[in-house]
Amino acid sequence: YGMTVLSPSVLWFLAALSIPVIIHFLSRLRIRKVDFGTVRFIKKLETSAIRKIRIRQWILMLLRIGVITAFVLMIARPVTKGFMPGWISAELDSRLVMVVDNSASMNVKTDTGSFLDNSKLSAKSILQYFGKQTTIDIVQTCPPEILYSGAINDLIVPIVLETIRPSVNYDDIWTVVDSVLGRSRITEPIRECVIFSDFQQRPDTMFNQDNGAKFPWRYYLINSGMARHNLSIDNVEIITRIKIPNQLLKLKTWVKNSGKIPSSNTHLELFFNDNRVGQVISEFEPGSKKEFIFQAYPGMQGILQGKVQLPNDDFDQDNIWHLSIPILENIRCLLIGSSLEEIAMLEMVFKAIDPDGQFLMLETRVQPSLNRLFLENVDVVVIHNPQEVTESGVDAINTYLRNGGGIIWFSGEMAIDRVHPDLFNRTGFPKPLEIVNSGTGFFNVPLPEVIPELLTDLNVRYLEREMPECFKYVRHEQSNKYSVHLRLNNGDPYLMEFTKGSGYVYYFTSLMDLNWNDLPVRGILVPLMYKLLILAGTDEVNTSPVIVGAPKWISLDQDILRNQWEVESPSGKKELIVPDYNREGITISRTNELGTFNVLLEGKLYTSFSTHLHPNEAISNKIKEADVKRNFSAEEYKWMDLDSDFKQDFMEMRQGKSLWKTFLLLACIFLLIETFLGRPMPQHLKKESADD
Repeated sequence: YGMTVLSPSVLWFLAALSIPVIIHFLSRLRIRKVDFGTVRFIKKLETSAIRKIRIRQWILMLLRIGVITAFVLMIARPVTKGFMPGWISAELDSRLVMVVDNSASMNVKTDTGSFLDNSKLSAKSILQYFGKQTTIDIVQTCPPEILYSGAINDLIVPIVLETIRPSVNYDDIWTVVDSVLGRSRITEPIRECVIFSDFQQRPDTMFNQDNGAKFPWRYYLINSGMARHNLSIDNVEIITRIKIPNQLLKLKTWVKNSGKIPSSNTHLELFFNDNRVGQVISEFEPGSKKEFIFQAYPGMQGILQGKVQLPNDDFDQDNIWHLSIPILENIRCLLIGSSLEEIAMLEMVFKAIDPDGQFLMLETRVQPSLNRLFLENVDVVVIHNPQEVTESGVDAINTYLRNGGGIIWFSGEMAIDRVHPDLFNRTGFPKPLEIVNSGTGFFNVPLPEVIPELLTDLNVRYLEREMPECFKYVRHEQSNKYSVHLRLNNGDPYLMEFTKGSGYVYYFTSLMDLNWNDLPVRGILVPLMYKLLILAGTDEVNTSPVIVGAPKWISLDQDILRNQWEVESPSGKKELIVPDYNREGITISRTNELGTFNVLLEGKLYTSFSTHLHPNEAISNKIKEADVKRNFSAEEYKWMDLDSDFKQDFMEMRQGKSLWKTFLLLACIFLLIETFLGRPMPQHLKKESADD
């Protein structure tokens, strides 16, 4: 590192080094007369005693020079060459940007407080190391904001640092730093940026690309540390697609030990509406990840609020995964056919599913041309053998699917020249090519080797015997964006599934007609249609989770738009919400809490949704110093760990390590040696007395 001094003006006292040199040469000019009886003794002195005396005098002179040099350097406050020598920054205007990360991952607890608490305390402790000419910007990351900009010696600076509050949001810290440092009004020649964070993500390749300017920035990356004891719920996936009261819900849960120590006898619990319905106990080694599957009955209709929970540890924010699950109460189903005969066939099938009409609310329309469709209050629309689809019909279908609607479509005699191309290009429906007839035979629909979920739990005794035989179907363009559940024995699809927006489409390539296939007389028909209704009719748009802090859209029926709407946060705070009458829904923008938000209609629960941590706030994602080296040269940054000696370590790293004690020790050593060598010799004194 080299060495520099903090008080260079003291070095003028090094001129005193000439004193021992002058004394040395003046002592050589002093002549004493000594009477000798013979020249023989003079010759002897020249070869021994005189030479020793001269060497001793040279050593004494060098020691005195060393004593003076060591004392002067000690007073000049020598330090090793630091990242930003203090005497330079103290004499020039400088800018300090202090960034404090207050995102979710900074809530990790330690013996001395959270990462955020320790960062704020450390930030206040190093303010004294910056000169009075320093202008400081105090920046928080969640939400990104410059909390203070002004003189560093202002008494309000420590108070501002203390006001930074913890959050559960995500911090795009490198973008925040880049935007703050890139301001045009920063003109100071000395520029330093201190970042207190746990550094959850790498900077992108463009960060710090403009640091080759006339006055480059110097970065101090202060790493807040690692969590010692932490188990996290990485994800919870609801495997079961049929969500009704008497159907087992299966939830797959992933748990990871992202701490440093093993965890034994750990309880993982599942709750439905605050009632524990499942529990497992397991052990986790550091770095291990395990998968669990819970099964439980909802036992209710409406919105089921659940959670999967771990015990508290050093980071509580990833110990609970909240769920909002819609359990069907009823399905509003619209049947659209091109003739009365088709409507009668559809109505017979769907009334067989719910003869009493308690679960399935049916509406029928004879509409060969899909022109003006009114689908706002419909959960599932069954479209059988459409003859024409206009542009307005495509717009209605597209909007309906985007808002989470479900469609069961039976393709038949529709001519492609009578269909607006946006149905295929924008909405993503498969494009029909030709109608294929089997002649005197038929096409089988074999049961797949791997039974798709769509065909499981149908309560059909001999499923392979109930697969339909097809006499006529529509061949379509192939695409890998469609999930094919059933195929004909020639490989062409019979039943496909695809999504658009939040909606599902189940697409049959053959009509429900005995002239096309024998599905209407097969025992699989009613349970299959029931399952398709459940899958297509479960509206999960309103209950789908969002990342904490992200806006949430709630779709509403037109007839309830003008009612009173409130949102209740996990902490119990209620806020009135004004609907968007044009888009028919409400936007909830304040989602800065972890947990379940309730949407209330006239004070009663209408729907709910949960918030989850941003994936980048999972503390197992921490980066290391090697991950940031590509963005900085060795002269541009310093990486430090936040520990108990941080204040002293920061000062020594920035200004250099103080060396005055070393030079004091050297001065004392030189002085002791000089005193020892320069002391009077007793034998010489006796000899001189005898000669006198």
